[in-house]
Amino acid sequence: MKRIYATVLFTLIPTFLLQAKEVSPVFTTTPSTQVSVNGPTTFTYSQPNSLQTFERIQKYRFTDVPPQFWAYNSITKMTKEGFMSGYKNGTFKPNDPLSREEAASLFSKMIGEPPSIMLASSFTDITSDRWSSLAIESVARANIISGYGDKTYRPEQYMSRQEFAVVADKYLHYQGYRTEDPTALDNIHFSDQKFIAPWAQSSVRELALFGFINYSTTGLFNPEKYVTRSEAAEITYRMLYSKAAETLQSTISQQQMEETTRNLIKKTFGESYDFHNRGAMFWRDGKLVISFTSPNDVKAITAETAYIQDKHFLDNHIITTGSYSLGDFDTLQTDAAFLYRQLEPTGTILGVTPTPNVDGLIVTVDTVKPATLTAFTKKFGKKIQLKTNS
Repeated sequence: MKRIYATVLFTLIPTFLLQAKEVSPVFTTTPSTQVSVNGPTTFTYSQPNSLQTFERIQKYRFTDVPPQFWAYNSITKMTKEGFMSGYKNGTFKPNDPLSREEAASLFSKMIGEPPSIMLASSFTDITSDRWSSLAIESVARANIISGYGDKTYRPEQYMSRQEFAVVADKYLHYQGYRTEDPTALDNIHFSDQKFIAPWAQSSVRELALFGFINYSTTGLFNPEKYVTRSEAAEITYRMLYSKAAETLQSTISQQQMEETTRNLIKKTFGESYDFHNRGAMFWRDGKLVISFTSPNDVKAITAETAYIQDKHFLDNHIITTGSYSLGDFDTLQTDAAFLYRQLEPTGTILGVTPTPNVDGLIVTVDTVKPATLTAFTKKFGKKIQLKTNS
């Protein structure tokens, strides 16, 4: 049975996994709203007599990226923040393909400025005097963009859409994200999914799942088509500044706290400690609740936290004693889901979380009849609290 919670956590599916409605095309066909990029651009600014203000605004406006251009906002933001840049003639060349060294420059700035000195290159075709050498070395060391088997990087080679998707996904994992439910990716199927290379399948699907690239079951991904500079700006803009990006950063923070907790348990009780049948871990109101069925275990783990210097962890966790372990909750949830399906064949379980005292489960459903409540009380007593969102 598929659990409501991921791994050992009782939580609702993160909002960034839900498919949001997108309006600007990314990795799709050329948008119908795209206008001519050859027309003049009018610069506006709040202080007409201020040359300094004009220059500041003009710096991030390009003659071939008018305000009506579909990626105008992302290009403006990414260039303003210094992640990408235009050309000396005042153009951005949004429809030009992105080269591998341009991708290296982009992602090296996203992970932090590369070292100022390169002692030796990892690639035979990259010399220290090349403008992108430090960026290439930086992303290679971070395992975000790698070279080829012949030890070349091929900096001027254009990057395909599926290659860029792999690089973008590697950046997310470099930031600390761990794929919690790989089966969720199986629901993503572009109409040309079979033409996406095996080594890019999961990356493409993960970016689509997050909403960082547009997704439609009837849409094409065009995996071997070159990614354009405007598409690269839009995707990375979403990865850094969208609502999904904020949610993803929160998820990464939670995952890091969970990993800290697992290491803490291992350090306190040893490798053979069976936490699954002696405790539970879940999120409630922004706090990570760590529960143990034994008061002695609570005392031991609490004492060990005195040596932790991670203030974020210390401020956002709760250690408590509970009646049930994760193993107990597994059994209880399975029994509750089975009974609910028998009594409410058209109903859906929306979420499952332990009670405040960790002595039962709160099961949230979309519909429930009085007879179902009576049956649950008769079978589970206070162990299961069945409720609707209304």
